[in-house]
Amino acid sequence: MLLAFCLFSPTLSSQHYALHGFVEQHKNDQRFTYAFLSKDLFEVTPQSNVKDEDWKRLHNVVKNIGSLSILAADSIENGLPLYKEVRKLIPGDEFAELLTVRDGNENVRVWAKSEENIVTDLILLVGSPDEFVLVCFAGNLELGNITELAELFDAKHVEQLAQTAQVAAIDFGISPNPNNGQFNLSYSDEQDTPSQLLIIDQSGRQISALNLSAVASQQLVFQDIPAGFYWIQLKTQKGKIGVKQLQIVK
Repeated sequence: MLLAFCLFSPTLSSQHYALHGFVEQHKNDQRFTYAFLSKDLFEVTPQSNVKDEDWKRLHNVVKNIGSLSILAADSIENGLPLYKEVRKLIPGDEFAELLTVRDGNENVRVWAKSEENIVTDLILLVGSPDEFVLVCFAGNLELGNITELAELFDAKHVEQLAQTAQVAAIDFGISPNPNNGQFNLSYSDEQDTPSQLLIIDQSGRQISALNLSAVASQQLVFQDIPAGFYWIQLKTQKGKIGVKQLQIVK
């Protein structure tokens, strides 16, 4: 379950590049469900599509989530080889291992990164012969019971959360993409206009924010953002959220 939620900083190590490359390689595979949830999108995801008890347990463990990234498959023939491959990509010099559980053929591991005694990043990895999950959290985390968190994120629950996020998110356009920091943003809804745009790095941290004009199409320029992959979050006047990936090239 850990594979889908990976964290990246603006200065990526080679190990981070390798982990990001793994996710990019598999996220469009039809066997996997993939989603990125910002804090805002996570809050507006319809709870009716997620089991109430699971939703409450998740919020009790992760109350200050900044972002969540999910890659999961609950019916796959090579879950354990994928688990072992990803385990080697976790940067041990940055993340401390908090939990290792083996229950029959299922393996669960949790890593955390902290700054000044505050957990800022969490990686959860689960592998069994027919399941694989990668979940990465970014934000100031209240961990609660780590074992409870690991039990919550089985492949079916993770896929359900990812699918719910995909349905809840609004769609908008970015063109061109990739770009050099200058692009056109389009979102057309006569009943709900654009309000704010955030740029979030691959570690889930906000690096730029811009209040938008209430028009369907507008040109935006971000000159000082380094080349790389980012997340664009669009928020509307009525609080709807959409997230897309953006690549900036220089």
